[in-house]
Amino acid sequence: MKPNPFHVLGLPVSASDQEVAERFQELAVIGTQEAGALAEWAKDELMGRPETRELHALLEAPGADYRGERWEDFARQYGRRPDAFDTSSERPEPPRVSDFDLAAVARRLLDGMLTPPAVDIRAALDNAPVPLRLERPPLEVRDVLFG
Repeated sequence: MKPNPFHVLGLPVSASDQEVAERFQELAVIGTQEAGALAEWAKDELMGRPETRELHALLEAPGADYRGERWEDFARQYGRRPDAFDTSSERPEPPRVSDFDLAAVARRLLDGMLTPPAVDIRAALDNAPVPLRLERPPLEVRDVLFG
């Protein structure tokens, strides 16, 4: 028994005839002769009679997604796995303390921490959340304590 053509091509049930044809071309190029023949059968099943396509659409699992299989096809088409970077025999030497000018680093850090930032309070005064009213002098401690 042959598998569902949508599964063979790795396409959703909603795929158009153009998508079916493009996917068949991809599989014909990267697959073996057997896989190419199976892909051609799947293309013919989906692009042939509409009744056959509807039957295969009904028999396809709902929400089927073939991304993993598409990745395998991609890997077959483009060959070997990339080299792992940690397998190289020439490892760079880690930096030593003598490679740094620690006094310059400390100066740079202190300069950044001790320099006050530039402050522009004009925007805060123009858009104060509480209106500034200085008609009466502000309360003093004796006003609060003695009324």
